[in-house]
Amino acid sequence: MADAPTPVMFAIIATNAKAVQGGMAPVFMAKDEQEQHEIAMWLSRITNAVAHNLPGGTVIMTVNDK
Repeated sequence: MADAPTPVMFAIIATNAKAVQGGMAPVFMAKDEQEQHEIAMWLSRITNAVAHNLPGGTVIMTVNDK
């Protein structure tokens, strides 16, 4: 049986700068939830990534490591 690909977080999209601290992924700051969803939509289309909504209003983008 083949190993499943490991998801890799490559971007964070937040509306609250205090909710994001540290880490190695680039952080995109959105002015509101609408802009946050638009950024996530464009990043997912461009990179074939998956957007994940986390509690607290943060979205992370992941791709599968091949």
